[in-house]
Amino acid sequence: MSAPAARHYRFPDAERIVAARIDAPELIPHIDDFYTAYRCDRESDAVIHDAIAADRVGDRFRISVATGDWEAETLGDAILFYEYEGTGALLDDAGAFVHLHGAAIHDASRCVVLLGPSGAGKSTLALGLGRAGWTALADDAVLIEPRSGEVQPFERSIRVHEASLKDLGIRASDVAGGRMCEPYLWLPPGGEARSVRRPDLFVFLDAGRATRLEPLSVSATLRALLTARLSDQPERDFECLNRLAADVPGCRLAFASFAEALAELEKVSVGEL
Repeated sequence: MSAPAARHYRFPDAERIVAARIDAPELIPHIDDFYTAYRCDRESDAVIHDAIAADRVGDRFRISVATGDWEAETLGDAILFYEYEGTGALLDDAGAFVHLHGAAIHDASRCVVLLGPSGAGKSTLALGLGRAGWTALADDAVLIEPRSGEVQPFERSIRVHEASLKDLGIRASDVAGGRMCEPYLWLPPGGEARSVRRPDLFVFLDAGRATRLEPLSVSATLRALLTARLSDQPERDFECLNRLAADVPGCRLAFASFAEALAELEKVSVGEL
């Protein structure tokens, strides 16, 4: 029997590390390209901030952390739980930033932040725009420097459900670098050096409605930004988001299908918004 694998991660400039022990060989090929920018060596004097254990238990997987265990019946769910815990542990050391529940993508001229609750389609639309030449800066968690208002790159995979791929008219085999582990397609970060970008547009997603893109007032943009906030420093976060709402346009994108939403978002790159 082979020894468990060990992985260690550190958020930039953090003093603590996240330690993972993987005793489920099937997981290794799927998670080894997660958080590569944050991989580090185990240092004897480093403080372990969080520990994640991934085990094979009979025909199931178990992902264990200090607060409890996740039981996964499928490999896809085991990967999901591992990444959920890894992302949360890394973000615990990102307290210097304002956190928004969203995805940030950019092309040569614009940086767009997609915001919305879980299941709103942020990752799916980020994938669709990626195939149109855009680059992902962050997915699921958007980190904003509170003074400059700049989006910081956050290396995390893009995960899209197979049903959403069908809605976009994309086959998993057509996504370069993607890896299907049902029911999700996993697209790891590209790994290229990425600079910070100031947002040029906030797009608040509203799935399940007749497709329509409409501008929001400054006050409505601020309210929506505050709703999307994940961090917990109210005064600092409000001041940052208030400045951004005054400077950066916001719009609401209602959509009936991902294909229609993508068509609306692609107008951004040609200056129609």
